[in-house]
Amino acid sequence: MSEAGSGGRKLLIVGAHSGDFVWRDAGAIAAAISRGGEARVVALSYGERGESGDLWNEPDQTIENVKSVRHEQAEEAARVIGVSFECWDLGDYPLRVNEETVERLADEIREFAPHVVLTHTERDPFNPDHPVAHAVVLRARLLASGAGVASAFVTVKPPELLYFEPHQPELCGFLPNVRGHHRRVRGQAEGDEGDGRPEIHA
Repeated sequence: MSEAGSGGRKLLIVGAHSGDFVWRDAGAIAAAISRGGEARVVALSYGERGESGDLWNEPDQTIENVKSVRHEQAEEAARVIGVSFECWDLGDYPLRVNEETVERLADEIREFAPHVVLTHTERDPFNPDHPVAHAVVLRARLLASGAGVASAFVTVKPPELLYFEPHQPELCGFLPNVRGHHRRVRGQAEGDEGDGRPEIHA
């Protein structure tokens, strides 16, 4: 995001697991905050089953203890970056979502009214939870913004939708374009015209 355009911009980061925002988006979050922006992180799960390998090497380990450790780690990372963090604890591998999850996220988008929402790409052949998070974000964003006309519920301006660079972008259809001279971001906004490839605006 451009230095001139990011002041006061609000970012909502939605990850499948509590650690996703740290290594996928921490730099972008910190940069936005340093320029006067605000950010919130919503983790749909702690990644306690499929993303916590080292913890499961400890003897007599339990699900609840892994969740507790993961929560403390995520909160500390969020504190260092300067972002708020919450986890909805929906379970992972598989990530279990329903209509209540979609409505809850739509409410979050309406309440926070972010300029940008960042989440996972639609495809990830090595992670079963990331595409689920992607689908939830797409539906919640549409519900939060309505059809662009007067509605029976509160709506917000559709936030720009951008994607994290996945772990193996060449297998997820993530092929960044470089365009323009003003800003650099990850991913592509939903509904952009073009060849369907995520973009980096430089």
